[in-house]
Formats: sequence, structure tokens, C-alpha cells
Amino acid sequence: MKIAFTWDYEMFFGHKSGSVNRCMIEPTNRLLEISKRYNSKFTFFVDTGMLVRGGEIEAFSSDLRILREQLKGWDNDGHETGLHIHPHWEDAKWNDGWKFDLSRYKLSDFNSAGVSLIFDEYYKVLQSYVNQEIISYRAGGWCIQPFKDIQESMKRNALNIESSVFPGGKNTNRPYYYDFTKVPNKDHWRFSDNVCVENDQGVFTQFPISSQVYHPLFFWRLFVLGRLKPSKHKPIGNGFPAKGGGSKKDFLLKKNLLCVSADGYFVTQIEKAINKAVKRGDKNLVVIGHPKACTPFSLNYLDKLLNKVSKKHEIVCLKDLEK
Repeated sequence: MKIAFTWDYEMFFGHKSGSVNRCMIEPTNRLLEISKRYNSKFTFFVDTGMLVRGGEIEAFSSDLRILREQLKGWDNDGHETGLHIHPHWEDAKWNDGWKFDLSRYKLSDFNSAGVSLIFDEYYKVLQSYVNQEIISYRAGGWCIQPFKDIQESMKRNALNIESSVFPGGKNTNRPYYYDFTKVPNKDHWRFSDNVCVENDQGVFTQFPISSQVYHPLFFWRLFVLGRLKPSKHKPIGNGFPAKGGGSKKDFLLKKNLLCVSADGYFVTQIEKAINKAVKRGDKNLVVIGHPKACTPFSLNYLDKLLNKVSKKHEIVCLKDLEK
């Protein structure tokens, strides 16, 4: 089986964005070291609004320089760069750090002309950072619906791989909106104007992020470990997430269907997802992660996990799943 570890390369969007070094540079360097040990390749979905708006702020120029160096480094080493759009960067303000207004968090909060302008500019800027051709896209916050306006922008910029869907996922709490409760029961499918509807003649390929159900006991364990051993389980990123992703009460009291993730303690559930995918006969598996959410524990666990699974499976870029 081919496994794609995909990383959303971004800052936090809550009341504190965190620093570029802690949220991206430091944890990503660790990830790249791990990948090199096992001859594995990763895909990094770069939150390009940060690069676009950062280019307008003189105080952000040094951060922009080290970001460019890291992107070029992984590009030269054969890792994949994908386009990741959080359009609320259009409303971001700089005041000794980034301040975010999430009232326009997703592309569907903009009109058709606005979507086209944002998409084209962000794609052009990100492509200028790397040599490999960018062909993959992931929507910020999984908010890929409705797909109509994004469809034309992806066609225009020759992006034919999409990976925002995680089967069964649904969140209609602002600022989010996505509903993946009805998708094909496949590890990938072609589609045209609706990411959830298979169309063999479609020009796009959906490689969904694997999903699974997490029991409340998992979250009790996670929260207890975070308090007993904070040095191991505290994220390296030093910001705060945006609200709307689910309440602590919900996680502790009922089962939740979420992405298969390499973030923090979630990394311990990846091997179970791999085994289930093998039993189903799947040929592909997509895992999501965020450098900002990596912990000392998760990085050490990932190192051991790749040492094990890379002997049986291929760890490849998202674009190589189709080959």
C-alpha cells in the first residue's frame, strides 16, 4: 500500500498566531530528518496567504526569508508542495504579530471574482517558491464546498489533485462548513463539479484523508497525559487554534469521527488505520498532520512508526498515489 503523510504548513488562527520558527520551521525540520532516515517523501500544503500578506509587511521579511529557504530545501529533496488556501489572510492585520478576522474564513465567503483573484495570486506566489510543478490542493479548514468557483480556478491553474475530504466528516459551526457524510466508499475517485460525487469523466482526482471513530477514552487519555507530562505532549507550536472545531465536552462524552492524524497523541492511532485499510484492500491511505501541532512525543512516535511501516508500505507524496 502507498501511504501519503500530508502536512498543513501554517500558523495558528486563534487570538495568538504563534511564531514562524515554533509553528513551522522547528517541527518541519524534525519531520524532514525523520523522512530522510526512511527514504520517505511527504507532502506539505503551504498556507499561501501567509506568504502573500507577509510579503507586504517589512517586519515579516526575515520570517519570509527562512520560510522560502525551508520550502526550497524540501522541494530540492523531492518532497511535494501543495496549495493550501485560508482566505481570511485577506483580512489579516499586522501589529507585532498577526491578528485575524475569521468572518471570511473560507472561499465560499467571497464572490466568484474574489475566489478567482485569490486563487490565481496564491498559486502564482507559491509556485515562485519551488521548482516542482504544483498540482495538489487542500482547502483551509476542509471547507471545499461548494466546489463550483474553486473548480474553475483549479482547472485554470492545472491543479488536478484534491485532498480536503475526510469520509463521514461534517462541521457546520462557523467559521467552518463542510459535509462529507455521503462520499464514495473508495480510497480515491475522479470527480467534476462536486467533490462527494464520483464521475469517471471528471478531470480531478480526490484522495480523501482517512477517517476513523475515536472513543471518549482516547480523549480522556490524551488530556490526562497532557497534564501529567506536558513536556512530552505540549505542541511545539506556540499559538492558539480558532474556535469552532468541537468542544472538549463533546470529545470526552461521545464518540467522534475525525481524520487519521499525525498531530500529537493522534499519531498512536495511525497503525490501526493502516491495518484496517489493508484488510479493506485499499491501495492508498492519506494521513493529515500539522507541524504546529507536533509534540516531542508525536515526533518520536512517528520516527518509530515509519521505521516499522516503511518496511511493508511505500511512504510517498500525494501526487505519487495515482501512479
